[in-house]
Amino acid sequence: MLIGSASKRPNLEAVRRIKRTLREALPLPSDALITVTQLACLEEDCAPLETVIGLLRPDTPQLQHKVHKETDAIDANDLMQVCESWGFSVQVASLESILQEI
Repeated sequence: MLIGSASKRPNLEAVRRIKRTLREALPLPSDALITVTQLACLEEDCAPLETVIGLLRPDTPQLQHKVHKETDAIDANDLMQVCESWGFSVQVASLESILQEI
């Protein structure tokens, strides 16, 4: 058995919520792809689970950001940090508004 193979599966609705929020909040082309992956974190001083959120756009290097929380615990402040790390300026209030609608 591989280390970390029995990790908790992410809540699919939480994954969809994160993707929809980022899609609505960011000026992305229609062919952009947002990925959300929950992984076991084996690094020292890391939460047991982390979420890696990626952005793939044609002819552009992939962007990704790690949040040291499980997918279910991701909130608007975390998504604001993701957006900022990708070079987008987004207000946390707009992310909260989108999350409440979903």
